[in-house]
Amino acid sequence: MSSKKYKYGICNLSVVPVRKDSSSISELITQLMFGELYTITKQVEKWYYIKVEDDSYNGWVNYTQIRIISKIDFDILNLVKPKYSIKIIDFIYKNSEPTLISMGSKISSCQYLGYTYKGDFSEDINNKTILESATKFLNSPYLWGGKTSLGVDCSGFTQIVYKINNINISRDASQQASQGRLITEKEIKPGDLAFFGESNKKITHVGIMLNKEKIIHAFGKVRIDKINSKGIINLVSQRISHKLICFKTY
Repeated sequence: MSSKKYKYGICNLSVVPVRKDSSSISELITQLMFGELYTITKQVEKWYYIKVEDDSYNGWVNYTQIRIISKIDFDILNLVKPKYSIKIIDFIYKNSEPTLISMGSKISSCQYLGYTYKGDFSEDINNKTILESATKFLNSPYLWGGKTSLGVDCSGFTQIVYKINNINISRDASQQASQGRLITEKEIKPGDLAFFGESNKKITHVGIMLNKEKIIHAFGKVRIDKINSKGIINLVSQRISHKLICFKTY
């Protein structure tokens, strides 16, 4: 089967796993959220290799969770101003039948997919709404590759919180660290990002600054810890859990 016949797609399910290799037991590297667009670059048996439109992330999706759309529809949907759900859990409806969606779902795609949505969405961009979005994830369990309140990793957490507030950043912590503007500790505002790791060339963790002394991040679960010039101070162990590298604003 030629992959040239299948070039564009949209996520029509609540959430779809994107894997490192073309296997159901392969590592989860990210997730597609409802309404997200993607380009299909190749097919291997029952697996499609995709590139997510919003962040150019690549991975494999099983054919049962692929929804093909035309190039014309893809281009039109790309021109629609994005709107994202802002409740941790919400519902969309088709013929009065509910479908569960997670915070950060692209509800501006609802009409195209035949759904209705009556919930709230985020429009204004400010530090207050970034923090409001972030704290809704409190106690969500850590899940490598996850982007929802039922399981999220550190960079999936920062990406989805920023996306809800109409700020597009990359998927991985190291990629996010290459974006934005470098700031000093004195310049920190609530909602800015802090990055951690072994060095500038090896960023392994990211979190959202609540203020100059507290950070919310995904580590075991989404939690609030203290932070100083050395790094994150875990409130349980009272030890540095992550070494501070830099701060960025976007």
